[in-house]
Amino acid sequence: MELEKLLVAARGNGVDQIAVELACKIGKKSKSKIFIVYVIEVNRSLPVDAIIKSDMAAAEKVLLEAEEHAQQNDFNVETEIIQARDVGPAIIEVARQNKVDMIIMSMNYKKRFGSFTMGNAVPHVLEEAPCRVLICREPKP
Repeated sequence: MELEKLLVAARGNGVDQIAVELACKIGKKSKSKIFIVYVIEVNRSLPVDAIIKSDMAAAEKVLLEAEEHAQQNDFNVETEIIQARDVGPAIIEVARQNKVDMIIMSMNYKKRFGSFTMGNAVPHVLEEAPCRVLICREPKP
């Protein structure tokens, strides 16, 4: 299986490092190019291009850590911060623009109203992705 381009959707959770490590291991064999993106979800009450310093600082920190982790695995990666109304559609758009072969997403184990939930972004990406999708979820507590 040739995977020339991989997209890691970082979320700033404890699973991001594992997702980056997986991308590096998968990418090493195929000598893949790895993109790491962080999507800042902008509230509809603000312009989509509004600068939210706290969110921007958090995104930069997450991407810097991901980039350092990739370098420890002998990989150079491209990183990007994207601002959008919804995370899922933004990830799909980046995947289409870059013609990626696989999206790797990290997610926390979350419950809502007593039941496990994947939130909104993961199901959207699973349904709409033009490529393979790998979900890396933290263990159940």
